[in-house]
Amino acid sequence: MLEILFIASEAVPFAKTGGLADVAGILPQFLAEKSNVSLMIPEYLTEKIRSLTLETVDFFPIPIGSRSFPAEIKKANLTPRLSVYFITQEYFFARKYLYGDAHGEYSDTFYRFLFFQKAIVEFIRRQEIFFDIVHCHDWQTALIPLLIKSPPSPSLLLKTKIVFSIHNLGYQGIFPGNLFSETGFEDYLFSSDYLEFYGNINFMKAGIIFSDWLLTVSPTYAREILSPEKGFGLDGLLNKFSFKLSGILNGVDYSQWAPENDSFIDYPYSRVTLAEKRKNKEALYAELNISTDCNWPLLVVISRIAKQKGIDLLLNIFPILLKENLHVIILGEGEAHLTQKLQAMADQFPNRSTFLNFFDERMAHRMEAAADIFFMPSIYEPCGLNQIYSMKYGTVPIVRATGGLEDSVSEFDPHTGHGTGFKFSGDSISEIMLLIKKVLAMYQNPQVWRQIQENGMLRNFAWEMVVPEYISIYNKIMREDRNHG
Repeated sequence: MLEILFIASEAVPFAKTGGLADVAGILPQFLAEKSNVSLMIPEYLTEKIRSLTLETVDFFPIPIGSRSFPAEIKKANLTPRLSVYFITQEYFFARKYLYGDAHGEYSDTFYRFLFFQKAIVEFIRRQEIFFDIVHCHDWQTALIPLLIKSPPSPSLLLKTKIVFSIHNLGYQGIFPGNLFSETGFEDYLFSSDYLEFYGNINFMKAGIIFSDWLLTVSPTYAREILSPEKGFGLDGLLNKFSFKLSGILNGVDYSQWAPENDSFIDYPYSRVTLAEKRKNKEALYAELNISTDCNWPLLVVISRIAKQKGIDLLLNIFPILLKENLHVIILGEGEAHLTQKLQAMADQFPNRSTFLNFFDERMAHRMEAAADIFFMPSIYEPCGLNQIYSMKYGTVPIVRATGGLEDSVSEFDPHTGHGTGFKFSGDSISEIMLLIKKVLAMYQNPQVWRQIQENGMLRNFAWEMVVPEYISIYNKIMREDRNHG
């Protein structure tokens, strides 16, 4: 039985800001069916963490530069084979938000996550815990592979294999170079071959260089990050280590996202009772005081309002799109200059568009159940989940052919009847509008539209399908060690 340690800066149900939390929280639950799994995250001020009964299992100082910070390690056993450890340091983690507030990222982010990682490795050393696999996620854990392989590394850890998952290469943990002395690492590591990056420290580089295997959250994204366009300055390094890089598409928790048993929607439905879906559109329109004809298609966008998500493109096509007989609802919050433009656009076309400038889980579910079309124009999208939820809800996705969107949505072919949605590439407004008009024309053919909906609803992206791919990677790198031994 494998001994596996997951390390992340967030994990459901304890703390979440994005998709990283889903992977870090749900994947261990499935792995624990056949392995012993531990999860380590910071102890944040969330209700879910406060509701747990935690046992303190260790307490020790962590030196950072000339200072020292006490680390307390608390533990909860969730199941016989799944434990969660919380790294406790009130000064760093007992805050209202995980990473920052309205003024931006916390100014001591470097120290917060340097402490987090050092405390974990020191705890493993002190307790002499053996893990076959240590699986780290994103830049907040990227120093762990280096820390584990740095002296004094007990022989117990020498056989440990380290997997490092990149959820979004756009966030690398880059900090001023003058902070390097605070890390305690040897001077040679502050060079372009290692952690130095244009005069700064780059945490992500350590994860890429010192891990035994690199994962991303979709096969296409694994290829894309090798290119200068989507490599964020690390494409050269990633090409050097591409022999240990692969992508696994994220799974979906269908216990939360399935129209048959969704507690947020008024009219549950399935592939067999798909006609009920329209009632959810009527209910949503009533809730939002939308008077648009329900026979017109409803196109929705559920997204963080950020440049990466293709919001500029959305703003550019809006005036043309809203000449069509349809209604558009956008749900999301984010960058102020973009939300202001979206609000102005919605005000200009009040009968055909609605902008909900917030994020709310309930509303996201109700929109998926009500919508006919889901639009996702992300510039890059490592995995993406809403396009997968959409297919399950019989909502037809139109997506940019990038990352996980390329891997999860298959182009509908009216001749064969195969395919689950529609894809575009590039930024040509006229080409994208041509595609949308083609989709709107198909909507007018109930038989064809039903075929696309059913195709999507039959796709299965459950975590149960994904877990064997992770176990295969774990076994592969452990086997290689035995072969070389």
